[in-house]
Amino acid sequence: MKRGKRLLLGLAVAAAAAHIPSEVSPTTLASSGGAFTPISLTAQQGGRNSISGNVFGESGRPLSDVYVELLDDVGNTISRTRASGGGRYSFYNIPNGQFKIRVLPYGTDYIEQTRAVSLIPVSAVPGSGSVSEQVDFYLRINVKAIAGPLYAPGTVFVQEVPEAAKKLYNKGVAELNDKKESEGFNSLRQSLEIFPTYFDALDRLGTEYVVRGNKDRCYFEAALVLLSKAVEVNRSSYSSSFGLGFSQYHLGLVDQSITNLQRAVLNYSKSPNGHLWLGIALKRAGKLEQAEKSLKRANELSKGKGANDVRWHLAQLYSEQKRYAEAVSQLELLLKQSDARDAEKIKQLIAQLRDKAAKSVKS
Repeated sequence: MKRGKRLLLGLAVAAAAAHIPSEVSPTTLASSGGAFTPISLTAQQGGRNSISGNVFGESGRPLSDVYVELLDDVGNTISRTRASGGGRYSFYNIPNGQFKIRVLPYGTDYIEQTRAVSLIPVSAVPGSGSVSEQVDFYLRINVKAIAGPLYAPGTVFVQEVPEAAKKLYNKGVAELNDKKESEGFNSLRQSLEIFPTYFDALDRLGTEYVVRGNKDRCYFEAALVLLSKAVEVNRSSYSSSFGLGFSQYHLGLVDQSITNLQRAVLNYSKSPNGHLWLGIALKRAGKLEQAEKSLKRANELSKGKGANDVRWHLAQLYSEQKRYAEAVSQLELLLKQSDARDAEKIKQLIAQLRDKAAKSVKS
């Protein structure tokens, strides 16, 4: 009886084995130092392919410890690893097919990047041959994530910076983003002590001071020093040129402010604020024709949004030129957007200008 049971058990095992594929043991879709996903080779064709490469940052420097993922063709994550100290990553034992490699530079200022990879052996014999692909990544800085208060699109300024200064700069930017003002300012100042011509630090600290200038004149004075140096290092910067011109204007250095505001709008011609303040500075200097052009350009670029300052300064300019009807027109547009508190003052100005217009016609 016992012998019969053993015979039946043996037959059951044999029957089950008959349904097991010859390549039953799963292979591991492995990565160097990363996670893995077990995959049966019967589910995929091939399995000896590999993808490797390097991850570089600005100036071609290798980026270490950034995450690199292997994805299938619909974007599901198959495996993940970290780049080595030299920026190297690798994935092995990958089946044939279409894949994607994605770099996730968490905790850095770089932008995520993804590239498609095709692993199709050229051998005509099914299951033979393998593919090894080299896929390198050159990541771009996420400028908006670290942008200062006067940021405008433009060419990224590349500069060789000591690593210690770079770390302090990044620390300072992160602290400012976390609303830790004094800590952020201190970190940026320390980065400049290490590398006094560090453009990004000069520009960021200087422009942060500019936007605080209305609180205390000393901020404008500090910004003047920092941004003068920044412009020496990089004359193509909109933010440094504008911030310097803005500070000079508020410190009474009108002619110097015009020079730097003109440079600012040359560096980035689509800034309504740049043209507005250039127009204001030109008007204060008595260059009314040039001022009108700048103010009108600011009005065009603003497309009606935030154009109240433009209308106010155009009204003043037209009034100074005794173009009273045009001044009234600007104030009427301004009146539509003003709150009740300012509306009464604007109505009084409109009445005064209409009276002046009537008197000038009679004379």
